[in-house]
Amino acid sequence: MADIQTIGGCQKCGSASLTCKYNFFGEGELQIHSWEHKCLDCGNRLTTAYRTDDEDIVFAEEDVDHCPYCGRSPA
Repeated sequence: MADIQTIGGCQKCGSASLTCKYNFFGEGELQIHSWEHKCLDCGNRLTTAYRTDDEDIVFAEEDVDHCPYCGRSPA
């Protein structure tokens, strides 16, 4: 499942073509929630992913349903 919304306001170039993309993958006990902010004009990009099998984080304590950059939830 992918959810992409144009949110505008690129911090690098000021373009209105900044997108916020959310992806979800789930199979068995594995879940992956990923977020990406990408400017379609200058290419500036930020990404974060949360995985249930990541030993470096406590998955249950992360706010995986909200973008770490703009705070929006998937549609």
